[in-house]
Amino acid sequence: MKEITVRIFITTYNNVPYLSKVLESLKYQTHKNFSVSILEDGNNHDLRAFLLNQLYPFQVEHFDQEDNGFRKNKIINTGLNHAEEDFIIFLDEDCIVHPNFIKEYVKNYDENTVCFGKRVNLDETTSKQIMESTEFKIPSLFKLFKQKSTHVENGIYLPFLKPKFTESPTILGCNMAIPMKLLKKINGFDEDFTTAGYGEDTDIQWRLQKAGAKFLKMKHQALQYHLYHERPNREDYTAIGRNLMHKKQEIGEYYCKNGMKKTNNIKNPISWLSSRNGIK
Repeated sequence: MKEITVRIFITTYNNVPYLSKVLESLKYQTHKNFSVSILEDGNNHDLRAFLLNQLYPFQVEHFDQEDNGFRKNKIINTGLNHAEEDFIIFLDEDCIVHPNFIKEYVKNYDENTVCFGKRVNLDETTSKQIMESTEFKIPSLFKLFKQKSTHVENGIYLPFLKPKFTESPTILGCNMAIPMKLLKKINGFDEDFTTAGYGEDTDIQWRLQKAGAKFLKMKHQALQYHLYHERPNREDYTAIGRNLMHKKQEIGEYYCKNGMKKTNNIKNPISWLSSRNGIK
């Protein structure tokens, strides 16, 4: 039986310290056979310098583009157009993961199924301790409760509990795993979305549902921990994305026109690749 190939997508923007911790958490994965694409919605020289001085036990590929507004979907599509793996697992730059995170996703792979997990929202104190520590360690449930992290129930690991399919999914763009076959079926991410909040998860969800995908909820298997930071009020931007999505839903086409492949001659950004220290 063919082994499932896996690539981790990490989207990032101007936060090298947090990204470094996410990469560190991947070093401790029990499932070892995977590659990483760092997808930067910008071109921060500090990130490039950081990557050139790191050595990881997995292959790392870095793509960037001009820092010209919120174009997260565009850089994700760049990564997709360079990926050849069966299964794409999505992370954000501020979300560290449990050691069995990849293992659980791979265990539940099916070419017509979207898998998704939830996350613990770490409190400021716990996040600071993780950032300052020289040794990576997932915080205990006791510490999470004591220091008042939120959604701590999402940090309970139940590997023997069978995940359940759902017809009412609520996927998070920072913790989902999608077969490449499905991503190609819907033409990837819709680059018409240029504000945060809808294009990178909610839009993807309804189009995948429309395309006939199944959804598997892995709340207690694919564990993730969101590092604390101030969150700006995005309601105005979210409303823009919501309205755009509703218009697209009225049309009802799951294959977006401005995605991995273009129907209007829009070009993908040029990627930067390094061949040093395992960075392809």
